[in-house]
Amino acid sequence: MITMIVPTYNRAHTLRRVISSYYEQELVSEIIFVSDAGTDDSETLVLECSARYPYVDTHFLKNAERSGASHSRNAGVSRARNDFILFCDDDEYLEKNYAAVCLGKLVAHNTGAVSGRRVYMRAGETPEQAVRRFGLGVRNSQPFRKLICEYVNAACFEGDIRLPLTNAVILTRRDLLQRFPYDDYYARGNGYREESDYQMNLFVHGFDVMVTNDCHSIHLPMSQVRSGGQRTDAWKRIYWSVHYTRYFFRKYYSQYAARLHMKWPQWAATGAFTLFAAYREILRPPLYALAYWWLARRTHPAESPAVGRGVR
Repeated sequence: MITMIVPTYNRAHTLRRVISSYYEQELVSEIIFVSDAGTDDSETLVLECSARYPYVDTHFLKNAERSGASHSRNAGVSRARNDFILFCDDDEYLEKNYAAVCLGKLVAHNTGAVSGRRVYMRAGETPEQAVRRFGLGVRNSQPFRKLICEYVNAACFEGDIRLPLTNAVILTRRDLLQRFPYDDYYARGNGYREESDYQMNLFVHGFDVMVTNDCHSIHLPMSQVRSGGQRTDAWKRIYWSVHYTRYFFRKYYSQYAARLHMKWPQWAATGAFTLFAAYREILRPPLYALAYWWLARRTHPAESPAVGRGVR
């Protein structure tokens, strides 16, 4: 059987939307919510929802003080009774087969961790509509950027693939989590690399990480997520992303590069990531907005305010 662990902090407003999908997971017999010293009504919400699913053991833990998501994950692992652990973020739906599919892949392929595809909902979409739109991905790019050690969530690929990293909604083994616990260092700022650290620890110790197209987690639209690391100032996100990536590379880069037969030195990877972080947070949003506007004009020219009005 599987224990699900959900770290959370003042996210009752998102949990309220997604929590039922956790209790509908086949093979999940225990769910542990770990509040990072939160002050909202998350505990009341969890207790009310769990009463509708008495066959699932529910526990609500609360850190005495803010300690970060890694600490919350480790606290959940210490209380888990099952041999397999599924981590889920508090702002994502899970398809009903998510846990069962990931467990089947983990056992069949003897991997360290397995995730499904993560899909980001658009405003007005249902989870089912978002999954249909996403298909096998929406970007024609490689699923992993080796030099900067970044998983490309929306990349197109078929079937199952093995990568050094995937998204945060992974199923793994409790004994591996006890051997390679999450690192509490990622407790400040946006916590960037917090979930990647455990996966990279697996990878450099010879365990594979798998991503499958056979199940999906569906992230709420950003309009419904009022707090979290991605709601901070862009320059702060750049700072913390680079800060944590430097720490992450100091821990793992030499072993990571050796396993992938990479020749780039660590300083080059750090520099490349710094440029990427600046591009992602500052340049990419307006470029994407411009591209969407241009595509909308070409697709629906009659709807453009410039058409037929003499605008130059």
